[in-house]
Amino acid sequence: MSDGYHLEDEIQAKAYDSRLMRRLLGYVRPFKLLLTMATVLLVGATFCSAAAPLLTMNAIDWYINNPERTEVQRAIASLEEAGESIPAELRERVEAFKAGDRQNLLWLVAIIALVRGGEAFLRYGQLLTVSYVGQRTLLNMRMQIFGHLQRLSLSFLDKHPVGRLMTRVTNDVENLQQTIVTGLVQVISDLFTILVVLGFMFYINWQLALVTTSTVPFIFLASWIFRRFARRTYLEIRKKIARLNAYMQENVTGMRVVQVFGREDRNFREFDRRNVDHRDEWRRQVRNFAIYFPTVDALGMLSVALIILFGGYQMLQGVAIAGGTASVGMLYAYVQWAERMFSPVRALADRYNMLQEAMASSERIFHLLDTEEEVQDKEDAVVPEHINGHVTFEDVWFAYEDSNWVLKDVNIDIAPGERLAIVGHTGAGKTTFTSLLSRFYDIQHGRILVDGVDVRDYAQAALRANIGVVLQDVFLFSGTIRHNIKLGSKEMSDAWMRSCADYVNAHRFIERLPGQYDYDVGERGCNLSTGQRQLIAFARTLAHEPRILVLDEATSSIDTETEALIQDAIHKLMENRTAIVIAHRLSTVQHADRIVVMHHGEIREMGTHQELIAQRGLYYRLYRLQYKDQEHVA
Repeated sequence: MSDGYHLEDEIQAKAYDSRLMRRLLGYVRPFKLLLTMATVLLVGATFCSAAAPLLTMNAIDWYINNPERTEVQRAIASLEEAGESIPAELRERVEAFKAGDRQNLLWLVAIIALVRGGEAFLRYGQLLTVSYVGQRTLLNMRMQIFGHLQRLSLSFLDKHPVGRLMTRVTNDVENLQQTIVTGLVQVISDLFTILVVLGFMFYINWQLALVTTSTVPFIFLASWIFRRFARRTYLEIRKKIARLNAYMQENVTGMRVVQVFGREDRNFREFDRRNVDHRDEWRRQVRNFAIYFPTVDALGMLSVALIILFGGYQMLQGVAIAGGTASVGMLYAYVQWAERMFSPVRALADRYNMLQEAMASSERIFHLLDTEEEVQDKEDAVVPEHINGHVTFEDVWFAYEDSNWVLKDVNIDIAPGERLAIVGHTGAGKTTFTSLLSRFYDIQHGRILVDGVDVRDYAQAALRANIGVVLQDVFLFSGTIRHNIKLGSKEMSDAWMRSCADYVNAHRFIERLPGQYDYDVGERGCNLSTGQRQLIAFARTLAHEPRILVLDEATSSIDTETEALIQDAIHKLMENRTAIVIAHRLSTVQHADRIVVMHHGEIREMGTHQELIAQRGLYYRLYRLQYKDQEHVA
């Protein structure tokens, strides 16, 4: 089994790319007014949060520990110790101070409560706004990627596993949403919080502010060291999770082969090895965080200890510092400011990891979005009102890669209403023939004409609307039979849907199902038999009224009980239409108007069944190989 690792899954070397970031910000530009409002709300909430310690300091120093009231109380205490009488005016002053302090304290507490309530309200509004912008951005980005995937040619889808494309639309978009919306606003909030807190601290007392920030350089040093180790580990985690997911997807998809060849134990051991590698890498990342965050917390606590040591020493010594003598309220406020400053500093490390993930996801998403559409409509693409079904291949050469030609110098003219069969060995180019007619790929040389117009001149949607295709492996979408026949068409009536189903012999088995046309077919039609799925595919094709019909091995997997119904449905489908039938079973094409025999991408023989048998060429040999045990061919 393959290693499952692709270069596309490796994130870029740089943690930040301004070019990618500019493209990412383009997705939120339509919501810049809302983002500005969210930022203003967040700034307001941050200001309220930073102002709370200042109010608490004033409550302590002005009212709880009022120096004037304390001075009068000390005077009264001195008089009491000396045994002297206490003047009435002193007692009145103390009572007046107490009454005033209680009143003012209540007002200040009310202001603090109002500020904290305002902070909660602002954060609530900010969170709702950011969530709305984030989900709208996520929706627009996913729709753009999904729309681009629908426009890409089948050659692109042939080369890229479905699992990786699904990851682009889901996980990678989610990572970007968290970064370019939530992360962007949070980074602004963190930086603004730091600036506001520093402003308050330096405004109140620049000496205590310097003491508080004295450990910040060591935090930046720890962050720089952490980023180096974290990025290296993050790269390895991304590689190993990509390999793990790819290996698991490959095993689940090929479970039948795994069980047939008894590889369960061996594959389990390999999966265990890859899983252990991924786990160990995450352990290393967790260890990095386990060292970094306690380090930042310890430096934050050291800052608090320095505040208490410096301010407390000045208070005990009675030494005045800048802005006046340190007070209990001031020390309490600086402890709170220190906590508010170090919390966003600590969070910036998480933002860095988020940035790394966003850069990796954006690299992959933009690589997908920048993939050019190989099959594109011209500006003046033809949208026909009606197609007769005249198909012509003129000197057609086609290769999926380089010069490995799958079709070589193919020339054929199919008249409107003609039934043409294409036969040949596997790999002869039969299916490619019909894929080119629907313009799923563009040819390298020659022309393919429908009613005399090159298919490259048609609008793709208009061309394909006139071509009905029934494949060997019928694909039904999860949902009801009604949904699978109509395919979302609002113009199609239920009466027309039922008549089409009845015409191709599907109505009778549908009537016996619970819910009839509202019966849930299950994922890929798993609740129906192969024959039932094909009958529904016939009804779906007929209901959309194509002028050209392509049956690609549509009868190769039929159960015997419904084969007669299938053959009758095919006969009805081909009435009044240009029909191209691809088959290995020659019994299904013997009544075609013409049979084309392909070999190694070239048309080797052409004619009716009897004409080709008479030639005793390649068709004759294919026929004998299939029917040598049933009949004798003269």
